Amino acid sequence: MIRDSPGLTIHHSPFTIHLVKFGAHVSIAGSIHFAVDRAVRIGCECLQIFVASPRQWREILYSDDDLDLFIEKRRKAKLDPLVAHTAYLINLAAADMELYRKSTGALIYAVKTMDRLHGLGAITHLGSRGNRPWPAALARLRAALAVALEATDRAMIIIENSVGAGGQIGGSFEEIGDLLEAMEWHPRLGVCLDSCHLFAAGWDIRGPKGVNEMVNAFDKTVGIKRLTAFHLNDSKTPLGSKVDRHENIGEGRIGRGGFRALVNHPKLTRVPAFIETPHFEADVPDRKNLDLLKRLRGPGKSRG
Repeated sequence: MIRDSPGLTIHHSPFTIHLVKFGAHVSIAGSIHFAVDRAVRIGCECLQIFVASPRQWREILYSDDDLDLFIEKRRKAKLDPLVAHTAYLINLAAADMELYRKSTGALIYAVKTMDRLHGLGAITHLGSRGNRPWPAALARLRAALAVALEATDRAMIIIENSVGAGGQIGGSFEEIGDLLEAMEWHPRLGVCLDSCHLFAAGWDIRGPKGVNEMVNAFDKTVGIKRLTAFHLNDSKTPLGSKVDRHENIGEGRIGRGGFRALVNHPKLTRVPAFIETPHFEADVPDRKNLDLLKRLRGPGKSRG
């Protein structure tokens, strides 16, 4: 199994200490460029947005002026990288042709918008195979991703892991590895790991030992160089629950020790991390979550 590609090479220097960049999923309400203002206000170092409603198929036609203003504001704010999250409705393994068509179209729209905004890529859930066997679902996924890559220019498609409930795809590293192998390890495909999803899927990441086991398993199965982004969310539900319920950092079942271990693991410090937490403060969303993560990162803090 080949896990590397020339476009994903990472060079490490023994003399440089790298710290995880933290950002948040920020609203685009009012106009897309207002997301940058909101991100700056809460102390983001990188940024995740929706490019349209996550619960509708409707696409938004942005003006060039708004998109160019977004690019300029982000450049001045030094928010890097930028990622989009695709619609929750997407199912790239759907047997229903109408749902399959809409899902592929929504993915293309998100990646094209990241192309236009000079973003890193679009993070997407894969969907569910229902009761169908894995080979059949894999064939659908492969076809959808191939079409989306062909229809777009530069930005990545970043596959997010799931909790693995029912027929959800991506609950195991093996499924993600199978898909990337079926795609011949295309250089524009990456992976986003969500801490809440990992925990609910059965990975005990509450301390350095469990985090290290998870990282090593991912590296062996998928390849750490494929890890493009992290979603940092605590979990309301117990280990292995298969239930996806996000909690504020340190307030859930993973706890501060787990996040300290995650953000200081030597193989993860180059991976940008975005929070999707329920918010500590209604008026300044997520600032407290980000501030806490910043206090947890740094040399000498890798032990839980």
